[in-house]
Amino acid sequence: MILNKNLKNMVVEPNETINRVIKFIQKSGFNGVFVSNKDKKIIGIITDADIRKIFLQNKLSNKLKARDVMNKNFLSISQQENEEDYFKILINSEKVIIPILQNKKLINFIHINDLKFKKKIIKSKSDKKKILVIGGLGYIGSVLVGLLLKNNYRVNILDINFYGSFFNKKFKKNKNLNFFIGDCYNKKIISKAIKGCSDVVHLGEIVGDPAVNLDTKFSIRHNYENTNFVITECIKNNINKFIFASSCSVYGSSKAKCNEKSKLNPVSLYAKCKIESEKAILSFKSGSFCPVVLRLSTVYGDSPRKRFDLVVNRFTIMSIIGKHIGLYGGSSWRPFISVKDVSRAILKTLKTKNEIVRNEIFNVGGTKENYKIIDIINILKKYINLSFSYEKKINDRRNYKVSFKKIEKKMLFKTKDKLEDVIKDLVKKYKKLNFNPNNDNFYNDSKIRKILMKK
Repeated sequence: MILNKNLKNMVVEPNETINRVIKFIQKSGFNGVFVSNKDKKIIGIITDADIRKIFLQNKLSNKLKARDVMNKNFLSISQQENEEDYFKILINSEKVIIPILQNKKLINFIHINDLKFKKKIIKSKSDKKKILVIGGLGYIGSVLVGLLLKNNYRVNILDINFYGSFFNKKFKKNKNLNFFIGDCYNKKIISKAIKGCSDVVHLGEIVGDPAVNLDTKFSIRHNYENTNFVITECIKNNINKFIFASSCSVYGSSKAKCNEKSKLNPVSLYAKCKIESEKAILSFKSGSFCPVVLRLSTVYGDSPRKRFDLVVNRFTIMSIIGKHIGLYGGSSWRPFISVKDVSRAILKTLKTKNEIVRNEIFNVGGTKENYKIIDIINILKKYINLSFSYEKKINDRRNYKVSFKKIEKKMLFKTKDKLEDVIKDLVKKYKKLNFNPNNDNFYNDSKIRKILMKK
């Protein structure tokens, strides 16, 4: 059933300013508006996703008009189609909103929220819940997948496989684990991967400022457009929980301890993409859909897919191989969390009742786990000889402490690992050096640079 909707705030003229277009979209709550000419015929569509992309590209200007940003080659539905076909067209498309036209004039539209009138609950043949982990081969994903399997979940991994797979043969043969290799922006691939799943965990982005800064267009595609597409596919496939791994880097620089309501101050494209993805996720209020945003602290610790571009891991491996550490931003504060605790937080989110977490943002970390960067050096010095010096030329603007009271109170989640304990274990483990610490797959920026060179 498609409700007849109020079209008052759904149509703008070609000369309407971009600021007015944004206000129309916010007022309507339907993620977009239609552009009509003087004859009231629809000539284009503008979605909130389009505007966020323009913002991330630093092209958003008060001078922009609706005609400058509208999509002229849009999908529309004829009034002659029956209602069953309306739903099929929406589900099979990549769209959130489609106009229903009569003689090119708007008479109604179908929006992704209309699917709540059409949904059929698909019951799995097994009592085990199946989780889709996008980015399941990655640093966090490969630890999370192991934890989910241990907790009697079935898991589908969807991964573009930029960095390789580091699961052992026995792990790969687990009967409750399935692999789908490909881009999550590919409708055919994600349709296969998401089939039969109850919940989705989205970790599949380019992570870290250095890697994201290599190519703006590439990063916006993978860190914003992909996420926006995945959300719509989740709603179309009747997904229950959608858990998005955001970052505390959205706070950027702040003198006060940051909570979920603190002013956001992104100082990088990576953080800006996280913020715009959060906005996209929380803009959908569709039926039983339960989106949750987890703003992760700076992650550290060992994983099947190692990362040595993270500050704790980087300093540790540099100390072990006898490489001099150039320290900048040593007095800057940052919250830290182990990769195991991140996985525990995601598991806790999956198990928590929807009414507690729906449309909520949670900082993820430990109350006592805010540290200065120099603290990492001081802890390392207890367990290994190292060489370091202060670098004054490089300025890292990130500097923030974070409060985790909300997740502790609402989800009753507390971290288990302490920074010093994990560093001690890392030193002991990595001293054996049964891997190549210079492998490009262990450094996001190095591997992405190679991928971009092949484009």
